[in-house]
Amino acid sequence: MNSGMGKGSAYGSPARWLAGLAATAAMWVVAFANDDKIPGVEYVNLGLHEFGHMVTYASSDLTHALAGSIAQVAIPAALALYWFFRRGDWVAAGVFLMWAATSALEVALYVADAPTEKLDLIAGDHDWAFILGPDGYKAMAEATPLANTIRDWAAIAAVTGFIVCLAAPLRGRRRPQPEGTAAPSRATAASS
Repeated sequence: MNSGMGKGSAYGSPARWLAGLAATAAMWVVAFANDDKIPGVEYVNLGLHEFGHMVTYASSDLTHALAGSIAQVAIPAALALYWFFRRGDWVAAGVFLMWAATSALEVALYVADAPTEKLDLIAGDHDWAFILGPDGYKAMAEATPLANTIRDWAAIAAVTGFIVCLAAPLRGRRRPQPEGTAAPSRATAASS
């Protein structure tokens, strides 16, 4: 299925594939190698974070505090899954997965800041200081290990996103069928 991505290929044009690789590599360099937020994307992440708070406004304080960080990672991750499984677009899936990974890295920075609360926040309260503090899970000593775990999983997701994008041209290749046999149709292949 082509999905309008370019004639004759499952990943679009070579230029689109190279742009996807460049985007994922640039996100890696900015976010992971330089331990920084991605300019522009950080504001989209902030919007998703606040959206998570907004939709859980009537929930418990703990759920409300957690929802921001969950939303800012879950939404781009869900988009990656959509593009990968529903559309078969590995380039888009790789880019969205890298975005989810860099967003998770922002969450890791936020978690690590909980004991000191030095980050300049747009709103008044520090979600992770509350979540890990005496009114939450009473686990402030776990801020650094939790932040490191989130960072490790974010790095795994980022590498996976790059690999998915890198492998996109391979998706379009089909194994040759022995002479005299017809390739199974999608409907037949899906039902077996």
